[in-house]
Amino acid sequence: MFCPCGSKLAFSTCCHPFISHTKNPNSAELLMRSRFSAYATKNGRYIYQTYGIKQQSAHSLTDIQSWADECTWLALIIEHSDKSTVEFSAYYLNNDILFELREVSKFQRENGQWRYIDGDITQHNKIEVIKRNELCPCNRYQTSWSNNNNKKYKHCCAK
Repeated sequence: MFCPCGSKLAFSTCCHPFISHTKNPNSAELLMRSRFSAYATKNGRYIYQTYGIKQQSAHSLTDIQSWADECTWLALIIEHSDKSTVEFSAYYLNNDILFELREVSKFQRENGQWRYIDGDITQHNKIEVIKRNELCPCNRYQTSWSNNNNKKYKHCCAK
């Protein structure tokens, strides 16, 4: 199973060591990738823990977990990355609607670890409503971590 972050590595060797706290991301981009994988695997605790210390007080674990649970996160595309900024597009399903969220995220190191500080959403577009008998949209992004084998939406991500 490939990692949800879009790398060609297995989840167990890519983002899982970060999410399980056995390893720390050594760049802003790796933290961004691991946060996306945490959304995709519905691990709200990791997302909360990787906010900057000051930013954690503005978010609740319950709200983060709820957002992760109500969406099916399909794909992450890194558009641009430098030392402390990552521009990305994330594709997700919510209530049978496919969305693209594009953001420029800011990161900084706190106590020797990379943390998410904030982001500017540059696009948040509804792409289309997915019908039950259509090919599942996760096929478009070659998300082999979902192992869908070209299933219809009703037999794949709609479950």
